[in-house]
Amino acid sequence: MYSFLYDESETWKVWPNDMSLSAFNAGSSNIVISQIVHQLLDGIREQMSELQETMGNDMLQLTSNMNELLAAAENYRTDVEINEVFVR
Repeated sequence: MYSFLYDESETWKVWPNDMSLSAFNAGSSNIVISQIVHQLLDGIREQMSELQETMGNDMLQLTSNMNELLAAAENYRTDVEINEVFVR
């Protein structure tokens, strides 16, 4: 049997204190397991949403920085072509 460590405040979310192992084996397990999986997946979904938002923000920042770099490179190329000290 697997065991997981939870804070005391979390145990009510994972396993009802009033359910015995015999009640679990008697057929109540489907509901309990369904609730446990649902709550765990809700937690995963929240974390994935936060990660998606962070990655989106990082991608926007990277795109902005790359556009600035491209603009600076284009300005440099134009300056070199127009300047009297033309170097190729």
